[in-house]
Amino acid sequence: MKIAIAATDNHIDAFVDRHFGRCEWYCIFDTQTNNYEFIPNTAFNLTKGAGYKAIDLLFGKSINVVIAGRFGSRAIETLRAKDIQMIIPENQITINEILKNCKQNSN
Repeated sequence: MKIAIAATDNHIDAFVDRHFGRCEWYCIFDTQTNNYEFIPNTAFNLTKGAGYKAIDLLFGKSINVVIAGRFGSRAIETLRAKDIQMIIPENQITINEILKNCKQNSN
């Protein structure tokens, strides 16, 4: 399974970004290999359609789950149509904490 995490920066000590389509980075984590990479969100500064462009970017990476602080209504609709699960953390959390939780749950 591949998880995309909206990130405030391109390192594991960054926090989950509050905005799905407007974050500057995504951390892509592969639960089968335990590898991760950061990719820039090329849509973050668009005036319209940032969520759609971000979904296209992530769909091309075969993402199954997306984690962000908030999702817009059109992004929710599109992600549901593509059968991509959305997770909103209850508290502010770092990318590293999410990676640790994912690794523990896969064992």
